Amino acid sequence: MRFAVGMVLIDAPHSALNMLGIDESLPDRNVTRVKKFRKGGKSYPYVSPQAWRYWWRRTLAEQFKWELSPLFREQKQVFTAANPIGYPDDDVFGYMRAFKKGNINITVTRVSPLKNTPLISLLPDRSSVTVDEGYASRHEGDPVPYSQEFYSTVLKGAFSLDLDAVGRFTIIDKAGFKNLLREEEIPKSLKEVKSEYEKIVSEAKRLSVQMSEKEWLMPSEIRKKRASETIKALRYIFGGAKQTQYLTDVTPKFVVLAMFDGGINPLIGNIVYEDKGGIKFDAEALVSRILEFKELLNPKKVFIGKDKGFMKEWEEELKKVKEALEKEEIEVEITTVGDAIEKFAKEVESYYG
Repeated sequence: MRFAVGMVLIDAPHSALNMLGIDESLPDRNVTRVKKFRKGGKSYPYVSPQAWRYWWRRTLAEQFKWELSPLFREQKQVFTAANPIGYPDDDVFGYMRAFKKGNINITVTRVSPLKNTPLISLLPDRSSVTVDEGYASRHEGDPVPYSQEFYSTVLKGAFSLDLDAVGRFTIIDKAGFKNLLREEEIPKSLKEVKSEYEKIVSEAKRLSVQMSEKEWLMPSEIRKKRASETIKALRYIFGGAKQTQYLTDVTPKFVVLAMFDGGINPLIGNIVYEDKGGIKFDAEALVSRILEFKELLNPKKVFIGKDKGFMKEWEEELKKVKEALEKEEIEVEITTVGDAIEKFAKEVESYYG
């Protein structure tokens, strides 16, 4: 089991990328808040993990022409087609779907191979959030006052992509691992479900998917394409709320990328941190985290990408990382963000042969 893991920083100099909505506790109800969470007595703005995933999904559709799984709504639930053969986003982002009719209820679920954190501000709200006082005045009559929060900060996020799970679908009676149904368990009364299943089987045969009783495995070329494009999409990722008024480039300005056996992501720790209102890079912490799991680093390579204009003072620290890790026979490539992502995607491709 091997994971492609990463840590990213997004520069958000004047942004409101994921809003909580109107503050209902205020009598005039005209203040729109950003999302925040509390930690150690401080509050930090954040972008929810589902928002980041939504951006990622849309980028894959726009930049890599992924045909996204259609959405269906049933009462208060929304679900996708749950067809990982036909739709790559069902494969990479996972799903849960219940097929119901009367007393019949059969469910398929898939643990997402792509896992990600929220995007969390490195600066607490007291030193990053401000309130814009505005007035709506395009109508006749008195202007209507309103207020909305926005922030100036750097957002940190991390992800792990389970390379073994991409293009591999299990049929085990266990939550998260019953990715597909068996033909014999679909009741005759669920004609639409049976029809969907037959289409999935037909498509799988056309693509030469290896199908056994408990597992289906897509051809290596398809798995390679899906995994590498998921990584490459980071380079072009776009999205976020309030872009009309607070235009923000959400592509990463700093990335650290590597591959580890097992499910760990050592890059989630405090490699970057806030100190007296500034954002610092801890070279020793990064070196320590990599060496702590050196035996699981596979291949022995670390890719670091940084925009030239972002945190120029970190460049000397990055050289120290390279020197320290290369003494331990770990190759370190320090380059631009785009180049780091592309080279890392090639490493991901090589995993599939």
